[in-house]
Amino acid sequence: MQGATRNIRNGRLRMEILEIKNVEDCFDGSLIKEILLASEITKDFIYSIGDECNIQYFDNFARPFFKIRKNGLFDLKGIEGNKTMRVHLKNPEKYSMEKFCQLVQRL
Repeated sequence: MQGATRNIRNGRLRMEILEIKNVEDCFDGSLIKEILLASEITKDFIYSIGDECNIQYFDNFARPFFKIRKNGLFDLKGIEGNKTMRVHLKNPEKYSMEKFCQLVQRL
């Protein structure tokens, strides 16, 4: 099943990741990746993935922009309606890309 769907067991959104591109490896050891999703990012998805995180959601912009920060682990940003978003993994040894993908896909 592709795209954003409801997971019947926990009622949360699930999103399929199609591709992950390396944007930058930072000198401090952190990583920046661009993630291509199967479906457009929705407000529900933003708030679902931002559960227990600091969310900034700017719905008054022409294209609603969001930033999600989980202190010391990752920063995520993107635009509602797009299929791509960028994640900055602050400490990949503590919080890996694999863990982030599991969060997005809610496996």
